[in-house]
Amino acid sequence: MTDKEISSRISTLKAGIAVAALILGVILVFWLVTKPANGAEAKVQAELDALARSESVGSEVDAMRKSLSEEGSANFDRFLKKLRDYDYEIIGSRKISGDDGERMAVTVRFRTCSFGKEYLAVWTEYLKSNNEVMPADGDLTGFYEMLFERLAGLEEKDYIRDVEIICVEPLGNDEWVADIKDNEELQDAVFGGMMSEMKALAAE
Repeated sequence: MTDKEISSRISTLKAGIAVAALILGVILVFWLVTKPANGAEAKVQAELDALARSESVGSEVDAMRKSLSEEGSANFDRFLKKLRDYDYEIIGSRKISGDDGERMAVTVRFRTCSFGKEYLAVWTEYLKSNNEVMPADGDLTGFYEMLFERLAGLEEKDYIRDVEIICVEPLGNDEWVADIKDNEELQDAVFGGMMSEMKALAAE
């Protein structure tokens, strides 16, 4: 592996880690605890509807806004709004085994923009414009400016993915608990495949 390829790999990892940290921060802010809902499917619907209605606040979000230009910050906010504008359909549910109470696997079909595909395209263009190396000062602001402009401009919801959400009704409790915050496949679906694209880049 050449020095240029190593530098490109490091750049990819750093950009991916930064965006992944932002994504995680946004998700943890979005997914608030909702009021109890009757049934596993109702619980999942309540959680997903709460996410769609939520606002983007938190230290990670504020830090990203402050690092961008005025136009870049506006594009970032437009992107966050698009994240919450997903469509979903509960396909069905099935009982699964478990010793900690009744468990159900609820299948949800998500439809959103292909944020992951666009992330990959922007990163490729960014590296090409910098001769396949990271800026000398390590500043990736230019990449983020380009990224959020492109993500904010996506309109077609051409990313479709089915995800299983595990719900547990603990013994002696009549409130279902859904594995929303820790479900990486669900997070990746909401973000239009962006997290899986980042992992694929980092593994190359």
